[in-house]
Amino acid sequence: MESSVQKKTISEIEKIFNIFKNSGCDIRPHTILTGASGSGKSNAIHTLCDKLNLQFVEINAASMTKEGTSGASLSKLLTPLLTKSGHPLVVFVDEFDKLFISGNSNSSLAHETTNGVQNEFLKLLESESANVFADYGKYIKVPTSNILFVFAGTFNGEPNIDIDRLREFGIKTEFLGRITSVYCLPRLEVQDLHTIVEESPLLDSYTKLFPNANRKKCIKLINEHIRKVYDNNTLGARLVNNLIHQYFITGGLSKEVIAKASFQKTMELSPEEEFAPK
Repeated sequence: MESSVQKKTISEIEKIFNIFKNSGCDIRPHTILTGASGSGKSNAIHTLCDKLNLQFVEINAASMTKEGTSGASLSKLLTPLLTKSGHPLVVFVDEFDKLFISGNSNSSLAHETTNGVQNEFLKLLESESANVFADYGKYIKVPTSNILFVFAGTFNGEPNIDIDRLREFGIKTEFLGRITSVYCLPRLEVQDLHTIVEESPLLDSYTKLFPNANRKKCIKLINEHIRKVYDNNTLGARLVNNLIHQYFITGGLSKEVIAKASFQKTMELSPEEEFAPK
């Protein structure tokens, strides 16, 4: 089972997603999600989208620039919307806090960029469509009334952040006025990580690719390693994918299998090489 706080938080976010989906996107409770790095913010949102059959797009706000300047403007980051249909879509804006917390946050240039990007997001939340950067430097207007935004960041790892604290970080009142709720995910417990392993889409993909792999053995060995390194784990939920990759790549393939990998749709773990992650 997940820790009680983690479980309650994810349950409430799931309710938000259900409201968004079941209302036909008429109700869009945009949300801010905080929590230390590795607390599972991206994993939790992606998992809920898979569970509820919601489309999912992740963009990274750390290097965002204002429209009209070189770099990763919002219209460029939203390019994946061009391939999405009109179904309910969750856009996960990761590292949103990096727009406000940085080494040069007191400079006039940083302040100008922050205000510009906030205004662009604010316009996006209020509009029914957005101009998205497409091929050959053209812009294509795409509908946004079917989008629910989740803005995520560590915000210096502070616990129990509320609207007032976010305002102190530099987020505009007008922007916060369009955010329904703020949630904080606590550090993942050992059992949380075990649950992520057992429900991992990456593990599902690997076991389809390696049909002779012993899934139960893989889960057992990875969970044992998680328990051993838990106190020193700085990767959080990312540790799970790291160990899954190691299990199937670092010591689970013979040279002969690697040579044949390009010519078949499934691969094999040789029995003598199926291993515990290092």
